[in-house]
Amino acid sequence: MIPFFAHLRTMLGIGPALYCLWAIVAIGLSIGLSGLSPESVTRLSVVALLLGELALRPVLVEALPALAPRTRFLVLGTVLAAAVEGMHMISMPVFLALRIDRETSFAQGLLRYALDLSFTLPAYVLIFALLWFFINRYRYTLWNYILVMGLAQTLGDGGLFFFIDAPAMLFFLPYPMTNYHAINVVPFLAVRDHLPAERSAGAVRYLAIPALISAYLVCGAIIRLVGRFLGLAPD
Repeated sequence: MIPFFAHLRTMLGIGPALYCLWAIVAIGLSIGLSGLSPESVTRLSVVALLLGELALRPVLVEALPALAPRTRFLVLGTVLAAAVEGMHMISMPVFLALRIDRETSFAQGLLRYALDLSFTLPAYVLIFALLWFFINRYRYTLWNYILVMGLAQTLGDGGLFFFIDAPAMLFFLPYPMTNYHAINVVPFLAVRDHLPAERSAGAVRYLAIPALISAYLVCGAIIRLVGRFLGLAPD
């Protein structure tokens, strides 16, 4: 482990290397304790997607060059969010009634996935529009963006109440954050060289955290209300 960490530190720097090591330990321990459960399969799939994105980064960040930077950011983010959402269909879709298991036929699975996306993709478009608002006005280094936006999305998407109820679980914080690294890092890399040079680097940029949490809470409340009306969510 020490030579591996030394290699990470050489490539990334001490802070990012520590975070990567923390993520590896947290994810490995969690999967080791839970076994090959649907949640573990989902997490391994998300990590595989993230590693694939890193391997294909030169290609992905040049995707859709004809689109304006804002549109590229929104499209790339929404497509990756849809991919990660699909990986959660076997463990925690937007409504448990839509979960895909061994008894689900292929046609049923496609229908459930489509229903899930009909609820979640509009929310993700809003989330990425808000992310664009902040990165277009405030300066974030790559690792600053990865940690700030990953934390904000994790807390907004249910993590805030989960960690308030179980603060000891903060040790596993990188586990859910990988969901958002897998959907928001490539879009940022694709547009960061096209952002205004005069962006502010002040502390106001951290208002992205409460703003994103609030956006998730509002979107989540609307989704739940519509889901109850359609009989997909419990009362």
